[in-house]
Amino acid sequence: MKKILVILLFCTSIAYSQSETSEEIEIKIKKSKQVDNVSVIGIRQLRVKSDKLQKVMIKTKIESTPHNKTKLSAFSLLDTKNKIRYRLADYKGYASIIGYPELIPYRKKELYNKKGKSIQNGPPFDKSEKDYFNDYDKEGYTNFEIPINFGTNKNPKLSIIYFGETQFKKFTAELFFPILKENIDLNYELFYKDKKVATLNFK
Repeated sequence: MKKILVILLFCTSIAYSQSETSEEIEIKIKKSKQVDNVSVIGIRQLRVKSDKLQKVMIKTKIESTPHNKTKLSAFSLLDTKNKIRYRLADYKGYASIIGYPELIPYRKKELYNKKGKSIQNGPPFDKSEKDYFNDYDKEGYTNFEIPINFGTNKNPKLSIIYFGETQFKKFTAELFFPILKENIDLNYELFYKDKKVATLNFK
């Protein structure tokens, strides 16, 4: 599967109220819209700029069971016309209780500085936290992912970021994707694992 890797940052739209129940997980779409490319909601390393991209947010209500909590990296957004499958690039989750939002990002790669020591800034590298994105590749689609630079311009240290399993059973999840601006007027499909959740439009 060919992958498009770009350094970037990135999304008024139509709101939907669709839902899908899959594997004892119910996902309801409350809102979908373009959001400011400059503002960063969750992971600070995503503060990158690109005139070719537009950041979009999908607000969902999710309910699952204790033994089958939501795997955030299993979400993807599909451009069915151009056959592009976007990885979740940022996430914020919160329940009805007061407290800090759940972020739970991880690095795909272990990164080292010039002295050979592990880079500690940013999301951790943790082999035990499974990334589900490539488990649900779709035939004929190109995966679109964002490598984040944890180094410098002269000595870049790049890694894809993914999001782990939530601790919540019933919660609100704000899902952020960077999509190609030239395709903003199209319909998109939100998937969880291999199940379609909803058709969305970000015009």
